[in-house]
Amino acid sequence: MKRLILVALDWTRPKDPPMSLGHASILANLLKNNIDVVEKSWSVNHENFQSSDVVDFVMKNATKNSHFGIGAYVWNELHVQKIIKALKASTFSGKIIIGGPQISYLKSNLEKYYPEANIFVRGYAENALTQYMLSSDSHPQIKGIHYANTPDMSQSAQADLDSLPSPILNELILPQNFIRWETQRGCPFKCSFCQHRESSLGGEALKRRNFGDSRIAAEIQWLSNNKIGDLAVLDPTFNSGPKHVEIINQLNEHGFSGKIALQIRPEMIKPDFMDAIIKLNQQAKVVLEFGLQTIHKNEMKLINRMNNLKKVEQAVADCKANNIEVELSIIYGLPTQTLDSFKQTVEYCIDLKPNVLHAFPLMLLRGTELYENKEKFGLVEGFETPQVTTIRQQDGIPHVIASPSFSTEDWRKMANIADQIEEMNETNAI
Repeated sequence: MKRLILVALDWTRPKDPPMSLGHASILANLLKNNIDVVEKSWSVNHENFQSSDVVDFVMKNATKNSHFGIGAYVWNELHVQKIIKALKASTFSGKIIIGGPQISYLKSNLEKYYPEANIFVRGYAENALTQYMLSSDSHPQIKGIHYANTPDMSQSAQADLDSLPSPILNELILPQNFIRWETQRGCPFKCSFCQHRESSLGGEALKRRNFGDSRIAAEIQWLSNNKIGDLAVLDPTFNSGPKHVEIINQLNEHGFSGKIALQIRPEMIKPDFMDAIIKLNQQAKVVLEFGLQTIHKNEMKLINRMNNLKKVEQAVADCKANNIEVELSIIYGLPTQTLDSFKQTVEYCIDLKPNVLHAFPLMLLRGTELYENKEKFGLVEGFETPQVTTIRQQDGIPHVIASPSFSTEDWRKMANIADQIEEMNETNAI
């Protein structure tokens, strides 16, 4: 019987659960199908983390018919490369399987980026990886799986969300104050900087899909019964889903009383949703996260993220009038952006008086439209890290530090403004 040694290399904060939701979801489906799996998670931003520890863990648990699986993300790319090179140079004889966004958003030439890997999984891995592990064939034909040095169909795996076991209800994610949760996957929008865009050539794999009603209802009961104090909903655009109002109403009916953070589009706020969150906010703490990015139309067009500023202003005003917290986020380093245009976006956001404001540097994530067109826009990447805004940064992750519209010195000034904003957040001075 095949054994899978499944490893997660996460970027974590002290409040995070010991196992990420994505890793737990894959593991839950493997266990449901009685796959022999040995797993472990590491935090790559922990000061004691070493890639060699992962290699040692794999070698210790390897049997004659063991395979190694790992998810590749922008924050762990350098470590993934070190690990698979070390395994290839060792006595490990199993297949090296890589998935994650760094794979899903590469349309071709996977072997060029990961020459040591044997198997690649694009898209949602739960069902595809399980099918592979259950098969007795060496190269079973499974949508989303590409075998090294064979013709690449550039397809993405789909996940049957109705049949996937819940890692929360299966106790892979245990009760604690902070929990991440999802009610849907995919996003109807196509922002050119974002990896929630469709990844397969057909575009069908990452379209928005919702988890089943019974699973969501049971998880809401679990969240309420266990008095979860801080709930981050991972849905890319929560209020784009057909059940978003119903979900808020269920949370209210079950007495959820913790903090709940929702990523939403302010232009899509409807009266029934506002009524539902106002009611929930009476017993819980609702936080709405608006990814504004920029207020300038020329910048909006190039990132395919248009904002209706009048509706944004109305949404923020409605939230403030009803004591609902608002968190705004913007990006610096965008194509055609200047130091002055960034300052104008910052001033606009501060005038709205959100509870929290973040300014993040632009990262060119693999497979995104901006990544593909970085030479066209003259975007220059570097590894210089601001002092404070390390929320989404660490060594080895490049971000845009210059372009035809702003110099590296301009970028440093923008980064300094972002640092000042974080300091204002700490003192509630926004």
